[in-house]
Amino acid sequence: MTLVKVGGDEGSADHPYTPIAIVRTFRVNNDGTTTNIVNITAASVLYGVQFTFTLLASTVDDDGAPPLTAERTAWVDEVCGYPHVQDFWSETDQGPSQVLYNYGVITVGTDDGAITNQIRVRMDSLNDGSTFTAIDKAWKQLQALGAS
Repeated sequence: MTLVKVGGDEGSADHPYTPIAIVRTFRVNNDGTTTNIVNITAASVLYGVQFTFTLLASTVDDDGAPPLTAERTAWVDEVCGYPHVQDFWSETDQGPSQVLYNYGVITVGTDDGAITNQIRVRMDSLNDGSTFTAIDKAWKQLQALGAS
């Protein structure tokens, strides 16, 4: 079993989302320079989970936010629909370069939630195949501990 759908249609081509917040700010790069960015927070209509990702301010200014928000929602929906995924949210943390990034936190576990493990994946690479490899690995680790 996976996360329970709360709305929408699994076959929806536009992967609907509900916008929550759009915040213009800047990111300090590891060389001390700054980059103008926009943090977009949205909720998946299909799964009801909320997530935040970052776009360059210039991309948002060129009307890139709606299609990229729909794309990121599709990524989140794919992860949420994957076997043994029980929860999903995002949080901000520093990467190895000390630059702040948004990470998707994916809870993998049993349907009753008694046995879980979490993995973290940068939101800008959530659609990478390694995300699903990490989910499968987390589930196999739980199975080795007796989860079923």
